[in-house]
Amino acid sequence: MNLRKLVMTSSMTLLLCLPLTGCPTASTTTPPQALAPGYLNAADQQMSEILHAAHAYYQRLYTDATATPPIYNPSPAEKAAFNQFGAYLNAADTTYKAFHAGQATQADAQTMVDQVKAQQNAVQAFPGAK
Repeated sequence: MNLRKLVMTSSMTLLLCLPLTGCPTASTTTPPQALAPGYLNAADQQMSEILHAAHAYYQRLYTDATATPPIYNPSPAEKAAFNQFGAYLNAADTTYKAFHAGQATQADAQTMVDQVKAQQNAVQAFPGAK
């Protein structure tokens, strides 16, 4: 009978302690997004996405400016900024491809991509370049 009382007391103690400790909380950390095939790392993928978007924006502005009649008629200052954007975009592409091929550093490629982003922001500040 003494053994039975000991088992009951131990069981009750265990049951009373369980609610106090509770279940572990679920993790709220989102796992990192998987890289698309062909990218070296997350920075590589991000730089590629930025350059693709910049190319699409450049192409849209170019198409709008060269349409007949022009949809967007940039001023001389806007043309200069647009041409600089194109030059930075070409240079960034070359550096990014060299980085992807192991012939340039990630820092070099990132610097060029940052230049493209800054110039794109400058171009987007013009009223007709939205």
